[in-house]
Formats: sequence, C-alpha cells, structure tokens
Amino acid sequence: MQKIHNILDKHLDKIIAVAEDIYKNPELGYKEFKTREKVIKVLSEFGIPYKDCAYTGLLAQLDSGKKGPHIALICELDAVPTLNHPFANKEDNAAHTCGHYAQIGVMLSLFIAMKEADLISELCGKVTLVVTPAEEFCDMDYRKKLIEEGKISHPSGKREMISLGVFDDVDIVLSCHTMGLDMERYHAEIGASLNGFIGKRAIFYGKASHAGSNPAGGINALNGANLAMTGINFLRETFREEDAIRVHFVMSEGGQTVNSVPSRTQIEMYVRAKSVDAIFETNRKVERALRGGAYAIGCDLEIQDTPGYFPLHQDENLTDLIKENILKYIDKDKIAQGTHGFASGDMGDISMLLPTVEIGIAGFTGTVHGVDFKTSDYEQAYKVPAHYFADSVIDLLSNDGEKAYRIRKDFKPIMSKEDYLKLIDNLNKTTMYKKENEIV
Repeated sequence: MQKIHNILDKHLDKIIAVAEDIYKNPELGYKEFKTREKVIKVLSEFGIPYKDCAYTGLLAQLDSGKKGPHIALICELDAVPTLNHPFANKEDNAAHTCGHYAQIGVMLSLFIAMKEADLISELCGKVTLVVTPAEEFCDMDYRKKLIEEGKISHPSGKREMISLGVFDDVDIVLSCHTMGLDMERYHAEIGASLNGFIGKRAIFYGKASHAGSNPAGGINALNGANLAMTGINFLRETFREEDAIRVHFVMSEGGQTVNSVPSRTQIEMYVRAKSVDAIFETNRKVERALRGGAYAIGCDLEIQDTPGYFPLHQDENLTDLIKENILKYIDKDKIAQGTHGFASGDMGDISMLLPTVEIGIAGFTGTVHGVDFKTSDYEQAYKVPAHYFADSVIDLLSNDGEKAYRIRKDFKPIMSKEDYLKLIDNLNKTTMYKKENEIV
C-alpha cells in the first residue's frame, strides 16, 4: 500500500499541471478534441494503451488477469458555457467552472500510479479509466446534429457509453466532483443525492404583421410565451418542498424584429426534481401552462422533450467503505454526509444501474458555473482524493474482491439497462399542438 502512495506523490505534480492546463483551455461536450489529446499524451508516456469511445471519450484498462470485480474510475472532459470567465473559449464561451479538469487530475494520477506500482498484479479483477465526454447538458443543437450524422446516439456522454456497453461488466463505479457546499467548512461530501430533470424546448408559432400599422393582423408568439411563463410561475406554490423541484427557463428567441409582431418565440427549460415521479408530475403541470399560454393567444405550439438525467442516489455500502478511507485524511467534522443538491448530472443515470459513489471534493474558490471559479488548494482538490481513492481500490480488490462482490450483491438496481434505454427513447419526443384543436 505504501508503494502506491509514494508513486502517487511522485507523479501528482505532473498530472496537476496537465489538469490545470486543461482548465485554461476548455472545450464543450463532444468538442473535447484537444483535451482528450492531453490525456492520451499522458497515457502514452506511461505506456498505457487506450481506445476511443463515445466520439471524444477514452477507455484505458489495467487487468490483473485474475478473476475479480471490475471497477470503473470516472472522469469528465467537458466545460460549460460561462460568459466573461478569464479562460473562456472565445468560440462558444466554454469554461471549466464545474471542476471537471480536477476530476481528470485525480483519476488520471491514480491510474498512472497503479500502473507504475504494478498494483493490479497484487490484487484481482480489473480497473478501467473511463474518460467521459459531454456531461454538461448544453449546446444541444450541435449534439442533435451529431446524432443526425450518426456520430453519436445520445447527447450525454455517459448515456452514450451505457448504450455502447461500456458498463455491462462493471461492478463498482467511483467518481468525484466539485462540491456545492462551503469548502472552508467541509473538505469532502459523501452520500449526497442530486435532482434529475427533463429538458424541454417550447416553440410558439404566431403570425407576423406590421407591429405599428397592423398589430391586430398578427398573432403575437411573444405574448403566448409570456403567458406560459406566468402560468409556470403561478404553479410554483403547488411544488412540494420535499420534492426539491426546480423549473427554470431562458427565452432563446423572443421575436424576429421590433417592427413586426413576433411570429416565433422559443423557451428552453429544465424541469428538475428529487424523484422520477416528481419530475413526471411537475412536467405535466408545466405542459399545461405551455399549452394554456399558446391557446389563449391563438398560437401553434411545438414541445420538444429531451431526456435529461436521472436523480443521483449513491450506494450506502460503497459510501461507507469510501468514508473509512477518507477519514484517514480528513477529520470527521470536515465531512458532510447525506446532503441533497438541486443540480443534476449523468452520474445519476449510472446510479440507476450500478453501485456508484461521487465524492464531493474541496479545494476551489468562486461560484460553481461562475466567472470566478478556480483551484485554490491543490492538496484538497487533487492529492487527498487521489490517495483515499487508492486506498479504496485496494480495499475493493483485495481478498479476491470480497468487499466489492458483497457491495455488488447487496445493490438493488432501479432498472435494467434495457428498461433504462427504452425509457430514454420514450422520453425523447416532439409534440405539436395546433391552435384549431381545443385543449382537452
């Protein structure tokens, strides 16, 4: 065990430099071509073969050659649009304001150290570094174009990997992510849950007319959209607090010109909640408001539904094992446990299928998804997580994988892979409501 920690310390500074370089050169999902090349360069330097997966993703594996559990180490390549961040990409405002670059640093340094220490030969089973693209749910027109071109099948990188069978023989999934808590008070967050969501685009179709000389001759699609948003806002008092509901939207198109009655407007939104049932219930309410706004003004309405992410539920037994190792490095009062976050991520999808943890890590300042987000403490952001994940992998793959197998056996999946993909397909739909058809 000491050997892996010594090698980690030896290589961490090098990998941190790579990660911080990724921070300064961000790319949005399924555009992470330069980012993946930086990861490939490190893998190649240490003689580790890899294979391409999910368009811009990568897989690399260490195999003991002995029967045993299969552990996946997850990290993410992509950034998120953030206006005015000092390192924002000029083409699409991509910036690493969610900390994915640090995930790469943690998991890549651990993987390299395992290879250099030949750790897997002393254990059993195998460990796969799963470098995933497109976690942030954004830039959807670009992703839809990739789907139309047959380059991908799903807008989410992990969902794409699930459909491709990457996780078919995986037993345990380990990951980490910047926490959304006070990072001076807490240095780790464990067992946290996250909301899931459905993505929606509502397009209101009216009729153009001269806004000055003949407004009565038009059908104002902006008015339809405004009524719909007002209806959604009046519904908020019906949202139960225990469901952790969030409905938020932007108007991506408000009209074509000030001098014309708007003939088309678009609202894009997320419908988030803590459970799948609450997501679907809230989605039905939102659709009523959208249809009501369109019907009142006389607009046609197109609703495009895109399946977002499922709620994250971390495995309690796996969390307990990781916590034992975290306590070697972080005081108990610096660990938050059992919190709920209103954000979402595609680790939630994996947690439906497999025992999963996503440890919240500290070491950053600024606002997540904000212009001031950056690394402030390399020890907490990189070094401490890499060491406790190393201890956890050893625990899981020692004694013929006894602990990992027990966790896998006790895990109760929410759904099968087949049911998951079927549900995703059913949620991905476009519905037209014509103004001449009365709302039922």
